[in-house]
Amino acid sequence: MASKFFTYVIPKIAKSLTTKRNIQDKVVEAIDKGTKEGLKGATPSPHLKQSISKSKRVESKRLKDLSYKWDELVSKQKKNLKESKTLIKAAGATAVAGAGAAGVSLYNKKRKNNGKPKI
Repeated sequence: MASKFFTYVIPKIAKSLTTKRNIQDKVVEAIDKGTKEGLKGATPSPHLKQSISKSKRVESKRLKDLSYKWDELVSKQKKNLKESKTLIKAAGATAVAGAGAAGVSLYNKKRKNNGKPKI
């Protein structure tokens, strides 16, 4: 009889989870407030309750998806900014190295000629 081993999968917690939760809370609150004002104290039918619940899910998901897309765009922008800074530093270092090499080259030419111009 073979023994079976179980492994636990622990999901990673999403960044800015509180933002997503706040979005959901605000959507639920807005829909509840709207239905209370619309019903004016009447009890909702089961079909209406299902419709309200579905609209909460759909709108929360839509707004959370927008938030995830926003997070993705911000992270891409930060990555591109970091890469740009790295490229600028590399270009600056290359320019300094090039200027230094040109200076050394001139110095060596003058030293070979003992400071006298070529004729």
